[in-house]
Amino acid sequence: MSGIYTIRKYMGDDIYSWAVFRKIDLPKGHRGGVFDYDIRPVICGLGRSEAAYQRDQLESWAKKPKDV
Repeated sequence: MSGIYTIRKYMGDDIYSWAVFRKIDLPKGHRGGVFDYDIRPVICGLGRSEAAYQRDQLESWAKKPKDV
């Protein structure tokens, strides 16, 4: 599934360290957690399943047709 958003661990290694990022904000080929203050998440402080849910919600919202 290729989309606009992705989830990664952010600034920690506990259960609520998951965050949603825009893919273009991460360095190309980046894998693993994010430990850089210059890379800002869209949403942070989530559990893994919450982060996946929020990513899916943002993806579906981005695909909605815009009213003219």
